[in-house]
Amino acid sequence: MVLLCLMPGSAAKNALPQRGGEVNLTLGGIDLNNSGSVVVREDKKLLTVLFPDGRDGRAFTLKAESSEDLYGWKTALEQALAQAPSAALVMGHNGIFRNDTRRDKRTVKSLVVGRPILLALEDIDGGPSFLEKALRFLEKFGIKVEGILRQSADVEEVDRRVQEYEQGKTEFGADEDAHVVGDCVKHVLRELPSSPVPASCCTALLEAYSM
Repeated sequence: MVLLCLMPGSAAKNALPQRGGEVNLTLGGIDLNNSGSVVVREDKKLLTVLFPDGRDGRAFTLKAESSEDLYGWKTALEQALAQAPSAALVMGHNGIFRNDTRRDKRTVKSLVVGRPILLALEDIDGGPSFLEKALRFLEKFGIKVEGILRQSADVEEVDRRVQEYEQGKTEFGADEDAHVVGDCVKHVLRELPSSPVPASCCTALLEAYSM
């Protein structure tokens, strides 16, 4: 796990002077403020930084190669967050980050779409994710629906169901449209920041098939 800007002595290199004498610490282009907290999942060697800020909460997850690395990064991150400016300084009066004034509601970070693959499969607290719940629904109610995962649902219905999930409707009921839930699954998979099946695995499978 590479996080050079948080190594001892290197945080200063990422403290960029801002107008008015403010300092803004960045982690790979991510604005840091002291509202952040660090959550560790030792069993999976995952470390998540949470920001309960004006973007309706941001979460960045990193995976360590060893427990030693995991807790080393935890200490480094907590030190960097403690040195970062307060959220009030980094954010404007309307709750929007000053260097993100052109963002609108459509670009607010989703709690469902665009998450790293590890969080798409399992929530931070270890509970089932949106993707897992949707797949279980399809396994139970959608498998006999004609055209499931082939016929497309209304895009607005799909967006609406994702928004409802983010707003608290986190269970899929038996009366829901299986085509909408199926398209939710396809939408989440399309928007993953990395391929769910690494290229090396695809190559290995093709080689195995040709043998």
